[in-house]
Amino acid sequence: MSVSPEEFFMYLTIGLIVIAPIAARVYRRMTLRRTQKMLRAQFETNAGRQGEQR
Repeated sequence: MSVSPEEFFMYLTIGLIVIAPIAARVYRRMTLRRTQKMLRAQFETNAGRQGEQR
């Protein structure tokens, strides 16, 4: 099966349009827990420091 350059770039463009948003969602889902854990730790630390200052 021979693929012309036009078909190749058409498939490449369609693939990138589909794959890029899916990859972004997967990455965001993977880093969500780590980000939430980091924010909770940071806000708990800041809340503890504010309590000490009062």
